[in-house]
Amino acid sequence: MLRRSLKITALFAILVFPVANWPVLAHHGTALWQAGEVAQKGTVVDYVWRNPHVLVVWSVKDDSGKVVQWTGELASPESLMADGGMTRDTLKPGDAVIMYVRPAKSGAPNSVIDQIKRADGTTVLRWSRQAGGTEEERAARTKNREAAEANKAKN
Repeated sequence: MLRRSLKITALFAILVFPVANWPVLAHHGTALWQAGEVAQKGTVVDYVWRNPHVLVVWSVKDDSGKVVQWTGELASPESLMADGGMTRDTLKPGDAVIMYVRPAKSGAPNSVIDQIKRADGTTVLRWSRQAGGTEEERAARTKNREAAEANKAKN
């Protein structure tokens, strides 16, 4: 009898566990963000180092000269330390930065951050897991970004 109960419990767990976790997996999708990347020069307002995602808040001037505050999502603190060596002290309010982001499809000033550079061009974060995509897609975004920067420097 006990053996039969264990088999039923194991079968139930095998069938139900994956279905119960689908919403958790969906959380890490990229459907909210535009496919194209945008570069924004701005100033860090806040840097929130916490789980489950690190947030960066920065201000930029839009085309009309109005200051807009953006929020960008990064991966977890553990991932940022492992991938790019970032720490809770990497960014500070007032830092001038260039944020490479994929903006929200809704048009709200929210984004997922792909790369962060300082105003002098030094890289803070080479690429973010949170921005998603395959290695090939990330490499293509980086290649396109570098080509655009090289063209700007020539002109």
